Amino acid sequence: MERQLLPVNALIALCSTGDVYPAPLADAGYHLSGVEVPVVVGNGKVVVDAVFFRPDHNLILAGEAKSGANVDEAQARRYGQLDSDSVVLAAAITIREAGDRYLQPLYVCLVENLSRVLQGLDKADLACPVLAIGDDRIEHHGAAFLDDQIQAAFSEPVIVPGPPPRIIPVDAASPDEAFDKLVLPALVATLSHQRQQVSVPALAEQALPHLPVFGKAARKRLVAKVDAAAQRAAARDPATFEYLVRTSTRDYAVIRFLRSPEEAARQGRTQVYQSIARAAGKLTWRRRAPGPDQMALFDLIEELQQADEAADADEATNDEEPEGQ
Repeated sequence: MERQLLPVNALIALCSTGDVYPAPLADAGYHLSGVEVPVVVGNGKVVVDAVFFRPDHNLILAGEAKSGANVDEAQARRYGQLDSDSVVLAAAITIREAGDRYLQPLYVCLVENLSRVLQGLDKADLACPVLAIGDDRIEHHGAAFLDDQIQAAFSEPVIVPGPPPRIIPVDAASPDEAFDKLVLPALVATLSHQRQQVSVPALAEQALPHLPVFGKAARKRLVAKVDAAAQRAAARDPATFEYLVRTSTRDYAVIRFLRSPEEAARQGRTQVYQSIARAAGKLTWRRRAPGPDQMALFDLIEELQQADEAADADEATNDEEPEGQ
């Protein structure tokens, strides 16, 4: 995982169930309402890295994930000026409980940067909770949480099994290769369903499952990066993929599949998938141990090959059975 993505993934993991990583925010009833949400503050705006909402208490956490040690004082002051109405509007939060609403900024940083982040927040006169992410624990510093349940959950260090899960695998600052390694498996998965084409927006949602929770501007930047990755995939393997540009009647690009391995005989099907994998080998996967994105592609090919071999074995068995049995 890219280093700049560790804090935001740790923050979102705290509100995500179904993983070994602890989820005290989810346990308290919070849900993720948005990622990279621009919120109007006075004459400017602040882009909130992650917005969390607890509907039964009308509590909002506006999270800022810091991968570095420097605190932007102007940004921190804008976090201090946030109001719940603006965040509710920007993140499209549905309010079901009558009564007052409460909002609290929350900073998350790497443990080695904690002291400088605290100093920066002090200079900006922003008193808020700060969570320091370490290799084996998360510690609470700074101001107390408004939510008593969350305050109690972080009264002692929260033990974690290691780095957070890679929920957000890339952002707009990620290198092209990081997008290539997500887009190619998504293309192959779509190809395996015998579809003739896929739009770039649909491909982006498949490659980046959390795309819908991003703010509009961030979502547009990510789709543009997926679009560029799709063009590179077509350039690497023109026998399989064709990139069709936008038109006057279609405001998005499309990837057309020029051959479908599923239409070939079983042996030929595996060979076509293997040729796609060889084209993918032009990425730097071949120069180091395979990562999870490469394995997603290779695992699909291996599963198809095993299915073909099993089918061939069944046919051979049936051929050997004497008539009448």
